[in-house]
Amino acid sequence: MAILDRAKQASVEITPCPYCSDRTSIELPEDYRPVYAYCDCCGKKFIAERLAEGFQVLTMEEAPCCSDPDCRDIEMGGYDEE
Repeated sequence: MAILDRAKQASVEITPCPYCSDRTSIELPEDYRPVYAYCDCCGKKFIAERLAEGFQVLTMEEAPCCSDPDCRDIEMGGYDEE
């Protein structure tokens, strides 16, 4: 019996930029990890993350650490134990 390894594919969504409100496209991974996105109009970086139903976008300033990909990696990363 062969097991098929399905590649996870991202979905492309259209959302208002949290900074300038212009419509911009974002690419969301299939898993629930947050990602950085950039506005097509103003060029500012913001955070997008999938929710149980839909997704949310956050400015860099309002995002909690668990929603910021870099902060999340640091907080959830391994620690050197002595």
